Amino acid sequence: MNRLAANGMPFRDAYKKVGLEIEAGTFRPDKDIHHTHEGSIGNLCNDRIEALMQQVCDGFSFQRVRDAEKKLLGR
Repeated sequence: MNRLAANGMPFRDAYKKVGLEIEAGTFRPDKDIHHTHEGSIGNLCNDRIEALMQQVCDGFSFQRVRDAEKKLLGR
């Protein structure tokens, strides 16, 4: 569908065409696709997501909470 729209077919028409092909059993997806934009199948950016999550977690005072819990429980 994206290929059809990129080649000038209005998106709505491309959407209908692909839908009709799927219903008819004639749709053959192009499996040789190379996604490159951030967040796409080929470029999930998991390393950046992990780094951001670690940065957020580092902002919490987990050690303070553990120390307070130990004190409350007498450990």
